Amino acid sequence: MRERRRAARRAIPLIARGLRHLPGRVGGMGTYFAAQEDLARHGAQSSWREAVERLLRLSDRDHARGRISSALTWFDKALRITYDGALHQAGQSPLAADPEPVLRPLRSASIGTLLIDGTIDPAVRPTAPPPRDRAPGEPLRLLVLAQANWTFIHPVIEALRARGGIEIREIDVDELAAPGMPDRDHLLRARYDAITRGALLPTPPELAAAFDWADTVLVEWAHHVLTWVTLLDRAPRLLTARMHRFEVFTPFALLHDYPRIDRLLHVSPPVRRMLDAIAPQASAVPASQVGNLLQHGLGPEPAGERDPALLVQVGWLRPVKDVMFTLDVLSALREHDPAFQLRLIGPQLPDDPADDTPYQQQVRRRLADFPPAAIQVLGPRQDVPALLATSGIVLSSSRHEGTHEAVMEGLAAGCPAVVRDWPDTVPYGGARTIYSDEWVVPDAAAAVQRILALQDEQTYARAAQAARAFALQHRDPEQVIDGYTRALFPR
Repeated sequence: MRERRRAARRAIPLIARGLRHLPGRVGGMGTYFAAQEDLARHGAQSSWREAVERLLRLSDRDHARGRISSALTWFDKALRITYDGALHQAGQSPLAADPEPVLRPLRSASIGTLLIDGTIDPAVRPTAPPPRDRAPGEPLRLLVLAQANWTFIHPVIEALRARGGIEIREIDVDELAAPGMPDRDHLLRARYDAITRGALLPTPPELAAAFDWADTVLVEWAHHVLTWVTLLDRAPRLLTARMHRFEVFTPFALLHDYPRIDRLLHVSPPVRRMLDAIAPQASAVPASQVGNLLQHGLGPEPAGERDPALLVQVGWLRPVKDVMFTLDVLSALREHDPAFQLRLIGPQLPDDPADDTPYQQQVRRRLADFPPAAIQVLGPRQDVPALLATSGIVLSSSRHEGTHEAVMEGLAAGCPAVVRDWPDTVPYGGARTIYSDEWVVPDAAAAVQRILALQDEQTYARAAQAARAFALQHRDPEQVIDGYTRALFPR
């Protein structure tokens, strides 16, 4: 059965590559599927730009003929190729490097000119209700909207509840009564209709009632849910949204009706700066930087012996984490002293090498260069704080991050950090906007030098104290929640 599936996977791209040479719709579909396969194999080195150009020509053709739905469908396929994860989630993102040439073809298409750079008539936007009259001592009211992924916001919600003075309701948009939140195709059509006809989407009754109840609405994850909320025919008193790194690499950052957003919360300066570069209209929205609460808390004061030669990386398999950088560092360190070891925590390579992606094949070969005792591949673990407490130095080798919370967890455990200056974020301020300058390194050679310097006992002790102090300063729960309170309920 597995061999049949593999044979089918091999056949589909061959068929798609053949179909792309045909004219019209069939050729367009062949172009789309062939481009997806090309991206999966070759990433940014693929011919994705040519595929986007052809799909946009089909969109322009149908738009000129008045076939709006078909034009939107072709435009969406061009969007999907432009924002494919193989281009952006693996690092070396062309969008991060220079948004203008990536977005120019989309903006130049007739549909794109409307959807991306068009504006909704202010006269059709709903008026937000006036501030609610609150009796003395009556709690503030917060409505939180999300879709499925509540991982980062739930600890914040619970901390706000525990503090008191705020009543909170949560709505998962997947649980709204029919018709609920529209799918992607209908969202694109809704934005088109809002711009061209001033037609907004009806607000689901339970959401309208929640808007009337709340002082502030917070949309967690500023992607398609936020686009939808900004296209509704009802508005809350105050609309806020929290943006992580992920959303900047989705097309929805281009599609929000930004004048309807009262405040954008972001987790790091590079995220906000990149958003402003991609969607300049976002720069008019007031911003607040907020943090995440550590998944395992700050934990007790670090105690006990630890080995400065034991490096640790939490999360390493995805291409954006670029574990090859870490392995280069380890190799150079072991030339100085074979006592250096690496501990890798998190999802690991497939059991069957035949299931490896091309990137995973490279990683597997590189791991095989080291003797077994040099690298501990531990897989996903529930005892991460305990593992960090016995590790020496926490590494971040990523090409792009928002904050890299695993580093914060390591700092809380008293691990000095070595943080690569995440290459995709350097144009937007880089890792130095989050972490201390002395911890951030430009390349593997500088990482090696910092780690070697930390082998001195007194230097290491000072660095471990500084690590813990940094975590206490930036992830103290009271201070983190103060930041949310100020952002969500401005006076």
